[in-house]
Amino acid sequence: MPKDIPMVFPGSAALVEEDMAQYFNFRVESAEGYWGRAGFLRKWWRIYADDSRWAPPAWTRLRQAVVSKQFAHLERSRPQHIVVEALPRRRQANASNQSFPNINQGLMMEEPVAAAVVLIDPRRTDSTAHLAMLHAANNRESLERLLHAVQEQVGHEGIRRVVLPVGLSPYLGTGVLQDQFHREPPLHAPYAPPYVPELFSTVCRPLGRSLLYTIEKGAHREGRAAVTGPAVIHPLDPNRLADDLLPLFSQSVPAWADFPLPDGAEAQFLLWWILRRPALAWLAEVDGRAVGFLLAQPDGSGPLRRSRGGRSLLGRLLLQCLELRQPRSVRILFMGIDQDYRRRGIGRQLWQKMLSAGPANGWETVTAGPLPSTARAGSGFLKAMGLLSRETYLLHRYDFD
Repeated sequence: MPKDIPMVFPGSAALVEEDMAQYFNFRVESAEGYWGRAGFLRKWWRIYADDSRWAPPAWTRLRQAVVSKQFAHLERSRPQHIVVEALPRRRQANASNQSFPNINQGLMMEEPVAAAVVLIDPRRTDSTAHLAMLHAANNRESLERLLHAVQEQVGHEGIRRVVLPVGLSPYLGTGVLQDQFHREPPLHAPYAPPYVPELFSTVCRPLGRSLLYTIEKGAHREGRAAVTGPAVIHPLDPNRLADDLLPLFSQSVPAWADFPLPDGAEAQFLLWWILRRPALAWLAEVDGRAVGFLLAQPDGSGPLRRSRGGRSLLGRLLLQCLELRQPRSVRILFMGIDQDYRRRGIGRQLWQKMLSAGPANGWETVTAGPLPSTARAGSGFLKAMGLLSRETYLLHRYDFD
């Protein structure tokens, strides 16, 4: 777990207040320029660095996305990188049960306690910004200072609220984990330490809920029986989803929280992020027309977790070695059927193709989502395939006064 952060499960606000880490002398910093963004990223990383359950993104790819200005999807949102630092206090037992500055031999060092990237998507016209990559220590004032800094930074541009937390695209890593903290989160699923749900509930308002669906230990193998349907299934170059298949891709993404549907620039970024490792992709065609697709990826969260994202030289070597092994779990990242061709068995055809691509004895675990609770068609299909909802994620909003 991160330093000075006890494991607290949701359920008692009083318990969280009592066990929160204590800080003083807060300082807000807005990153400027290449080296400022690089410094922001190092500080952002440190907040969760000691949490063994966190599967960090691959360091080299994350650095490209955050530090290098090369993605149209991000640059049009004018990213602003904000970090809050503070000095820690240590508690001393005394009659008044007060906390004192952590003054020991040597120099007191500030540490990052909250960090996020503010994105103002020009496709939104409702005075709302997105707060991406949000990391926060177990301290309410740290989160409040970050949100107040965001308000000062973008309030003059007409922004009246922020939606949080999201990924660098809201279709990748959105929401706060609410339960199942004993499980290791799968690849591309948002993660937060157990104290975060209670912390967010004291400052923000809930906006929407999403669910991760899972089937484990061979229970899905009965679905490998032959399935008939009207479609012809072909291997798919995933990059076509940002090109000629973009309309099919966009209509398959569940719309919620007023997030703009992916356009070409966002789809290109999503695929670039996902395709660091090989993916499994198939296209369904009926009479030569593309009517459905499935994009999956072997779950590589374990190697990223054990190598700490490959940030160090030794970590990169370890990551390369670990990723040579065949994962036993698969992630369904995106799947969609044209609205005019649903309920014809095409989804089952794609599903069977995905299952048949597993190792010799089949995938041990299949996960899909998270899907917003409003996506009834998608969740209904997954339940029909035998998947059950497992992790819950909650999206929040924070309204400026």
